Amino acid sequence: MTDTESDRFIELTKALQYDSYGEKYLTAFDRMFIQQNRSALLNNRHYELPGYLEEKVTTKINYINKYNWESPF
Repeated sequence: MTDTESDRFIELTKALQYDSYGEKYLTAFDRMFIQQNRSALLNNRHYELPGYLEEKVTTKINYINKYNWESPF
């Protein structure tokens, strides 16, 4: 996994954690798509999130980074 892919994996993990411990903003299918993306990164495969979900995740990642949110676990 390259550094860029590693950073993306961490961002997606934080997005899932924020959904679990912070604000619930993802549907079950959204979470499934994110897990597919994470799996693809680990297996060196190409996978893109649907456009609506990419926007949703990008917005939340910007929020998480702005406020330095960290998972309680």
